[in-house]
Order: sequence, then structure tokens, then C-alpha cells
Amino acid sequence: MRQTPSSIRIIASSLPSLLEPYQTEWSYLWENNAIPPFSVIQHNVITIEAGYRMRLKGVMCSASIGGTIPSDALHRIWIVITTPGFLGDRFFRRTDALTFDPSQEIKGGHSLILYFYNASSEEVRVTTNILGVKEKT
Repeated sequence: MRQTPSSIRIIASSLPSLLEPYQTEWSYLWENNAIPPFSVIQHNVITIEAGYRMRLKGVMCSASIGGTIPSDALHRIWIVITTPGFLGDRFFRRTDALTFDPSQEIKGGHSLILYFYNASSEEVRVTTNILGVKEKT
């Protein structure tokens, strides 16, 4: 496996919500249009600032060929937190979701890292959406 850098389109947002005053709904959209065949992509999603924590709710993911045809190959996505480490993974075809019940806590000073393995013989486009709640501690 070879590792390739990722940098296509990233959208991070924090939206006001009806949660407690110190909580904010958080979502992160990451798209990469050109993941080579049989390669692994590592993407650093966020490092939580001191004084905050993140409650990770889930990750939705999809893979397509050319951005229009769903990829029927078996792909893998996994999530890692710098401490305690491995959080969860999912093998999927076309589209799937990795949910956390109860939500997983990421403490201030720690990072959330996403890995994607393209097990296809074709270049694929991957889209992920990460959802959580950011809280002031």
C-alpha cells in the first residue's frame, strides 16, 4: 500500500443549536476527487483546542468513480484519536455510516484522524461527513 497526500475540498462548520449554551453542533465535510487504486489516504480532521471537548456521533462515507457512478469495490474507512488510539472502522461498498452509541469523547489537545483505503483498481472519489457536538469544558 502506498500513502498519498490529500487536499481537495474541506468544509468545517459549527452551527448554533438548541443544545445547552456551552454546546455547538459540529460537522465536517471532506471530499477527495482522486484517490489512486490500492492506496491509503490519511487526513487530519481536527485538533481540539484546550478547554473544549468533542463528542463524536458518526461518520458517513461514500465512494464513486468519476463522481457519478457508485464504486462497487470494497473500501475501508477508519477513525483514530491520538489518545486512546483506534476508535472504529468500517468496510463498505458505495456508501455507509459508522456511528458511535454512546458518542466518543475527544479531549482538548487530541486530534481526530481519518484513513481511507481504496481497494479498487480504479481511481475513486470519496466523500465523508463527520458529525459531533463540541462542548466547552
